[in-house]
Amino acid sequence: MKRMSWITSLLFLSILFGFAAAFVLLPDKSFSEQENRGLRTLPSFSWDQLMSGDFSGAVNDYFADQFPLRDTLVGWKGASEIALGKGENDGILLGAGGQLARRQFEMRCADGSTLTDADAFDPETVRAACAGINRAADALPCPFHVLLTGRNIDVAASAFDYPTEISDALLDSIRRELEPSVQRVETVSLLRERFRAGEQVYYKTDHHWTTLGAYYAYCEVMKAYGMEEQILPAKRFTRQTVSDHFYGTLWSAGGMKWVQPDTVEFWLLGNEGDFAVTADGKPLEGLYTRSWLQKKDCYSAFLDGTHDVVTVRMSSGEPRPVLLLLKDSFANSLAPFLAQHFDLVLLNLSSSRADYTDLSAAADQYGADRVLLVYTLENVITADKLSRLH
Repeated sequence: MKRMSWITSLLFLSILFGFAAAFVLLPDKSFSEQENRGLRTLPSFSWDQLMSGDFSGAVNDYFADQFPLRDTLVGWKGASEIALGKGENDGILLGAGGQLARRQFEMRCADGSTLTDADAFDPETVRAACAGINRAADALPCPFHVLLTGRNIDVAASAFDYPTEISDALLDSIRRELEPSVQRVETVSLLRERFRAGEQVYYKTDHHWTTLGAYYAYCEVMKAYGMEEQILPAKRFTRQTVSDHFYGTLWSAGGMKWVQPDTVEFWLLGNEGDFAVTADGKPLEGLYTRSWLQKKDCYSAFLDGTHDVVTVRMSSGEPRPVLLLLKDSFANSLAPFLAQHFDLVLLNLSSSRADYTDLSAAADQYGADRVLLVYTLENVITADKLSRLH
């Protein structure tokens, strides 16, 4: 018995000191490819931060992000939570067919504070966002349409044994707050119906819509523009599977390592070489950057991921109507479809380096004939950009 106690103690101390040694000896990582996010590095000390409590919080985040074998331990936790019958881990739901969805968000409140891991939304934040959209619609001299894209929890609701009351209340709140004059492009109901019918319109492991989902959104935009006769039928495209190993943001956050990866498709017409594409003033290889397909973040293959300003024009210089997209990343897979009809200017509303909330000035600067806002409901409830539109 005494011998067993010694063995247990030695094993415990070995694990304890082994992790401590690894923490000290291993270099810090600034980015997690598994989670597709920056990691907290060692914070700089200041007395002001210490007295406010910010320093201790930053240190806690640092230890959590840099902990040895973090990815492995996250996977173990995810498996144990599901084994206990919880049906979720860290706010990520596991549904039928391996479908994942986030149900908890860092909800932004009207006073500027945030509520972490909230399964709700602040009505005042939504009201302020809609007020910003209403202001922009009144100020713009050209047609303005709004496409607020759904979250997985909104669109893939049928995959989960989880109530839709909060999702439906958010959609109803937006409908009430937007002025009747605001021209909305509604896709959530349509994509929810297509998902229920068995079509993979959103990725299982990622928060974005698939190329099929983006195609349906393109069709709705064209209908809203009165250009229904110019919609390119799906059968015109060659659907090329360019990756079968896409593990998205929800897979990374949920720790459910056994969930199978998504496939990524490019829908090609054969004229992709006819477009000149620039990102922040530098030329891209085209509408797609295939080098991203060898990395975890395959979705960034669409328009080379996140940039502040992206332009898409015909290489021949053929004049076409200019469509200004004020957007987040959902627009990246929508753009190749719209580029068949318009010259595009895409401005990243989520940018931390530039402010594109003055829509009238942006429309004037780029000579926009139309403006389209493509912004996900997740950003509506977690960010303040829409409330600043004018």
